[in-house]
Amino acid sequence: MRRILVLAVVAIMALFAYGNADAQNKKQSSVTKEISFDVALHCQNCVKKVEANLPFEKGVKDLKVSLDTHTVWIQYDAAKTDVEKLKTAIKKLGYEAKEKK
Repeated sequence: MRRILVLAVVAIMALFAYGNADAQNKKQSSVTKEISFDVALHCQNCVKKVEANLPFEKGVKDLKVSLDTHTVWIQYDAAKTDVEKLKTAIKKLGYEAKEKK
């Protein structure tokens, strides 16, 4: 009986320590940034193409596309992607992306 109690206490302590370390790692690795690109979007089909494909890029958290202003706004996790990778993803769709300042 005593062995079971000791094992249970050790297991609970191990789970607590693992959960605490995992939560700290998630806080450190999640840095959200935003970027806007000027993209030559011609029609609503261009907008749909970008909206359908970019959310599947690693690190993309949010996306807004405007045909009126030819703007693609992306919110992304900087630990998983960067501006150059996002530009490349847009280029793969057939559009040139220029970073808006």
